[in-house]
Order: sequence, then structure tokens, then C-alpha cells
Amino acid sequence: MLVSLRLEGGAAAINDAGSERMRSYRIAYLLKQHVEIPSAQLLGDIRHEMALFEMTLKELAHGNPQRPLYLPKDQLVNAQMIRLIHSWQADIKPHIESVLNTTDVSKQQAELKRYQPLLEQYVAGINELVMMVENNNAHSASFLRYLQIALVILAVVGTISLLYLFSHMVVRPILQLQQGISRMATADFDVRVPVTSKDELGDLAIGFNRMADELRDIYATLEQRVEEKTRSIEAKNQELAALDKAMAISEERNLFAQELHDSIAQSLAFLNIQIQMLQEDLQKDRIAEAQKGLTQIREGVQDSYDVVRELLLHFRTRIDSTDLQTAIRSALEKFEGQTGIKTIFEIRDNVPDLLPEQVLQIMHIVQESLSNTRKHAQASQIKIVLNGADRCVIDIYDNGTGFDVANDAGDEHVGLRIMRERAQKIGAELIFKSGRAKGTHISLILSENRG
Repeated sequence: MLVSLRLEGGAAAINDAGSERMRSYRIAYLLKQHVEIPSAQLLGDIRHEMALFEMTLKELAHGNPQRPLYLPKDQLVNAQMIRLIHSWQADIKPHIESVLNTTDVSKQQAELKRYQPLLEQYVAGINELVMMVENNNAHSASFLRYLQIALVILAVVGTISLLYLFSHMVVRPILQLQQGISRMATADFDVRVPVTSKDELGDLAIGFNRMADELRDIYATLEQRVEEKTRSIEAKNQELAALDKAMAISEERNLFAQELHDSIAQSLAFLNIQIQMLQEDLQKDRIAEAQKGLTQIREGVQDSYDVVRELLLHFRTRIDSTDLQTAIRSALEKFEGQTGIKTIFEIRDNVPDLLPEQVLQIMHIVQESLSNTRKHAQASQIKIVLNGADRCVIDIYDNGTGFDVANDAGDEHVGLRIMRERAQKIGAELIFKSGRAKGTHISLILSENRG
């Protein structure tokens, strides 16, 4: 840009120097006319041309950044410019003034005769200045071409370097993360992603590895607890009772595994899609979309982590007594403390004692309802009514956004399907009533088979 500016300034200087050359001849022509036929008009024109000549000469010497106009920073050019200014002040201008300040025609003609060779010499000096500026501009133009070639080479090298850095620092970690997610989707929880940086991608890899550790621990803990429970049942019950209990535990384990697999599979599928979109954005240099995609991936990993913790909490729920009222009240207190959603619990009539298995499944259904309210309903209040009049009925209300029961409550909804399966295990009926922006009402109606 600086070289281009100098070239533009030099071109303007050449143009102004050329105008000075023409103005010198015009002044000489006007002087001749004034000597032949004196007039105030000619005198004014001469004075005006002299003023323009001096102003242009001064602008050539000092430059004008607004146009722009610059003489090259060269000693020979500057020396020639000084000579032109000195010659104007010492030779050219005094002769013009001498012609204008006398009325004797013979003296005027004599001055014009002496002025003519001085003018030719002065114009030759202007031509020499123009040639110097043109030569300097030619060198600057050559330098500009070399500079442009160097910039092109630098751009090519920079582009190749950026492609390499993107491949090494962004694309490769994303591909590794994508491969890890694909392996985890096949229940390979020993997979780990190398942490190669301390940026957002590094945080994402750390979060992925932490999630994999949690999932591995969950499965290891699950096996250990099932074995302990099986040994306890075998020690306390007869062979038939122990077998029934073991089957119940196995069903509970399979149900939890199904919940865990379905929830994590959905999250992993979402993360896989987001990573593919992120890879496409990076390949097309859509940095803003890539940053947005990274934020969504981080949120997806955190959501998966929260889902796993919530499933663990549900799985660890154990009811050691048949006091359903205390269990529901405790669950609501924890729910309100964790979410800030207001809870109400009402008991109507005397609630009979229930079997431990009934209480356990009821509490799982209540926990799943609370979880769905927290994640989907956007409710500000939830109410549970425990009615023990004719048959034990648990009614769960929320004032959230609701959903379309006809379209959204089928077997495709994992949580609702699991709630129905739990209700069937204790011979209960589960009814959903809801509508868009009308809240949700869930009724769990137990059979007359009680403890």
C-alpha cells in the first residue's frame, strides 16, 4: 500500500511538473502580448499565472497528502527541486517583474530577449525533474511487482500451513472423537479419546472420557450389586422364593439397562450428527457455525452426563418399608430442592399397606414422572394426590406445556413405555391425560391386591 501510495504521489508530481512547464510558456506568451499591447487584463492574467506557478512549485516541494502528491525521497530529485525553486526566485521571477514594472517598450523587449534562454533552461530543468520522477516510479513499480510475487508466495505457504494446522489441531481430534462415539454406541465403554490440547476440543475430549468412566463404573457397580443381592436372597429364602426374587432383580436390571441404553444412544446419535456438521463447517471455514456446534456438543455431553446420573439415582432407589406416603413426600422434597419447582402432596382416606414390590414400582413411576416434568414440561408446580378410598390411586398433576397423548404417548417414547411396563408388573393401570398448553395428569390405579 505504501509503494502504491508513492506511485500515485509520483504520478501526481509528474502531472503538476508538466503543468508548470506549460504555465512557463503561457507566462512568456502573456508577457509578449503585454509588451505589444499593454492592458490591465493581461497584467492580471500574468499575476494570476505567477501565483499558480508559485503555489504548484511549493506543493511539489512539500507534497500534498490529501491528493496525494509526493516527490520521491531521493537526494537527486530533492536537489533538482531546490535548483528549480532557486532559479525561479533568482532568475525567472525577477525578469518577469522587470518586464511588468517598466513601461519602456525597448527595455521590455530587451528583458524578454534575455528572458527567453533562461526560460528554455528552466523548462529543461523541469523536464529533468520529470525524468527523475519517472525513473523513480519505474523502480517503485518493479519493486511493487516483486513484492506482490512475494505476497502470493507467502499466501500459498500460509494457506498450506493453515490447512496443516487445521488438520492437526481440529480435524484429527474431531475424527478421534467421532470414532470414540461410534465405539461407545456399540457399548464399548473402555474407549478413550486422547487429549491433545487445552482448548474447547480438549475440554470436549475430557468430558467424553469422564462420561466413559462413569458408564464403565455404572456397569461394574451394577454387576457387583446384582451379585450381592442374589447371594442375600439365596441365604434368606427357600429355593423357589430365591428364584423368583432373582428373576425380579434380573428384570429390574434389564429394564435399567434398557433405560440407560436408550437414553445414551439418543444422546450419542445427536452428538455424532453434531460432530459431522462441525466437521463440515470447519472444512468450509464456517468458524461461527463451528463455534456454535461446539457449544451444542458440549451441552449434549453435559446432558448425557446428567441423564446417566439421574438414571443412577433412580436405580439406587430402594424402599425398605411399605410406607408409601413417606417415600413420596421425601421424593417431592428432594425434587423441589433440586429444581425449585413447587410441590404439593395430599393424602385422602387411609392408605393401606402395600407390598414392597408395589411400593418400589410406584416410586419408580413417580420418579420418572418427576424427571419428565423437569426435562420437558416447563412447569412451575407439581401435585401428587394419594387416594386410598376404594382402590389405591396415585394422581400426578403438573401445570406445564403438556403433550399430545394420541401422537406422543406411544411405544416410541421410552420413558412412558417403561412406566407402563412397571405398572403392568404390579397389575396396575396407568392413564395419561394431557394436551398442548394444558398440563399433564397421570393416574396410577392399583388393583385390589394389597399387602
